[in-house]
Amino acid sequence: MNISDLIDITAKELVRRIQASAALCVFAKRRAKFEGWLKVELIDILIKNGVPDVVPENGLIDVSFGDVAIELKTVNTNFRDANAENRNRPITKNISSVIQDIAKHRKNQYLHKFIIFVVFPLSEGHTGWNGHLKKIEEQLGGQCSSHYFRFREAGGISGCIFYGEVR
Repeated sequence: MNISDLIDITAKELVRRIQASAALCVFAKRRAKFEGWLKVELIDILIKNGVPDVVPENGLIDVSFGDVAIELKTVNTNFRDANAENRNRPITKNISSVIQDIAKHRKNQYLHKFIIFVVFPLSEGHTGWNGHLKKIEEQLGGQCSSHYFRFREAGGISGCIFYGEVR
C-alpha cells in the first residue's frame, strides 16, 4: 500500500465523518483532542473497504494491518477562531509530539508507515501554520503539504487532515 492508496480509501470518508459528527463539534469548540474517535472511525472505514485484519493498538502502533502501520494525531492549535473557545493550547508541544511519533514510527518493523494528523482550528491561508508543517515535513523526509484535505465541521470550525509517509 502506498500513500495514494491510503488516501483513496480513507480521506473522503474521514472528511465526511468529521463534518457530520455533532459530538466532534463539542470537542472542536473546546479545542479538545479526539484521537480515540479518529482511530475508531479510521478502522471502520478500512473494514468497510475490505481491508483485512485491521487492529488497533498493536504494540505502540495506533492502527495496523498486514505490512501497514498508521500513527494518528490530533493537533489542537492556539490559532484564533470565532467558533472555538479561546483557550491556550501549546501548539509547539503538539508539533513535537507529531515529530516524536514519526521518529518512533521510523524504527518499527512495518514495510509501509504512515501518519495521519488532524489540525484544528486551522483556517484556510493561515500563515502561522506553514513553519510548523515544514518541521513535520523535514522529519518525514517528504511532503505532506500536498496530501491534505480541508474540512469544516458542523460547528463551523475549519481544519485539515494531513497524510504523511514515514521514510
